[in-house]
Amino acid sequence: MDYFDSAPASDSGLQNGNRMPDMELQAKFNEAIRQREEQEASKLAENKERAKEALENFEAERQTKLRESMQNNREAEQLLMEQLASDIESENPWDRIVSLVDLQTGMSDETLDVSRMRQVLIQLKNSPPSKADE
Repeated sequence: MDYFDSAPASDSGLQNGNRMPDMELQAKFNEAIRQREEQEASKLAENKERAKEALENFEAERQTKLRESMQNNREAEQLLMEQLASDIESENPWDRIVSLVDLQTGMSDETLDVSRMRQVLIQLKNSPPSKADE
């Protein structure tokens, strides 16, 4: 009997035995990949939902701040208009000029010394020149 004439009986069993575990491993691997893809898809959907909610909250907050700012600006403008109207009606024109000039004494190094001009404006406001002096 020749050594090469017959095929060993255990060889076909090993091939089938090796293939079955390979197929099982492949199936487990595919299942693990599918589960990871499902987890990734669910996390992605969750993150998109949270991002959408965050954008909606941001937009709502921005609109609220915008409305408040517009209301504050309207009130400030109304106050300014009332003040300007009352200044126009004033008999002393220097009152109007003094109201338009910042007379705070705070000075910085970069500004010019305007203390004399401030004193003159305050003096003219308090005792305006008479019509005969002009």
